[in-house]
Amino acid sequence: MICYAFPLGHEAAEVLKRCREKESFSIGGLHCTLCHFGERRVLVALVGMGRDRARKNTQLIFSYFRPRAFVLAGYGGALMESLKVGQVVLSNNYSSDQVLPFLRLLSGFDFAGFTTMDELADTPQKREACARKTNGHVVDMETAAVAEVVHARQIPFIAVRAISDDYHQVLPVGALAAGFDPEKGRATPFRLLGRLVLHPGEIAPFRKFVSGLGPARRNLTSFLVQLNEELPSGW
Repeated sequence: MICYAFPLGHEAAEVLKRCREKESFSIGGLHCTLCHFGERRVLVALVGMGRDRARKNTQLIFSYFRPRAFVLAGYGGALMESLKVGQVVLSNNYSSDQVLPFLRLLSGFDFAGFTTMDELADTPQKREACARKTNGHVVDMETAAVAEVVHARQIPFIAVRAISDDYHQVLPVGALAAGFDPEKGRATPFRLLGRLVLHPGEIAPFRKFVSGLGPARRNLTSFLVQLNEELPSGW
């Protein structure tokens, strides 16, 4: 069985729509769905946003399940100008060495170096500083922590992200924080509305960010469908 892990439900939603024979349940703060993705029986898990939450929930997965391979997928920010919103990228520094030759046979993605931060790189200045410090090309908030847990189990690990915000984008951090509760893993629209009423200057950047999520999710899902079809049948 393969585990497909996502930080947030929005990132997993289109994959779950393609699944059948679904059995959903929660183990503490870990939300799980056992299902058929194509012809393969898989576990789809929401590990949460942020390094600590993702690490804890990944450890919980291995307490209850024995996946033969682990795929972490979600959104990521661009640390270089050439990466565009909606582009699918695979980590060449966290994905397991044994799967890299196989991944090179697939299409619709680029390899990139991933780096994990504890806060959003919300301005071009922060992205430039992050890229200079880490030599990374894509930034997220979970990969390093999840990879550490999975690599310790010595099973294949693949980290894949779709670019949700480009290098030059300024993210409305206040609006994003108001619009989502990371503890409960759900949107908080009334809190978001109150934030935007008081800070109307964040409306345009918020709309720009949200408009990029649809293409990012569609492209991510299309790649995961391809990946799932081509992965070894014994996994």
